[in-house]
Amino acid sequence: MTRFHKNSLATAIAAIVFAAANAQAETPQSIELAPQVSVQFAAEDLETDKGAENVYRKLRKAARRVCGIDGGFLNLSEKTLAKKCVDDTLASAVRKIDRPQLTALHDSSSRKVS
Repeated sequence: MTRFHKNSLATAIAAIVFAAANAQAETPQSIELAPQVSVQFAAEDLETDKGAENVYRKLRKAARRVCGIDGGFLNLSEKTLAKKCVDDTLASAVRKIDRPQLTALHDSSSRKVS
């Protein structure tokens, strides 16, 4: 089984969990994209465009790593599957976080790519 397929399987199995939904604004929060990848952010990061962009960039980078895009050569079919994995993983994370600034950024980003 290739590393891509292992990562895809791990992504498919892994639940995306929004940690500390009711935490204090000062308390760092995280969302787990796979058992080994966690993205740290604070609630107030999602209240500004710049903060949401920073969190979104971190989520995209983590999704790419989880889905095997940043780890070496992939053939065309693997790239296609990996891109879908990234898109699905990122969309799921944004839905779980459910913050207006981040959702708007994701929606805008998704329209540009499509």
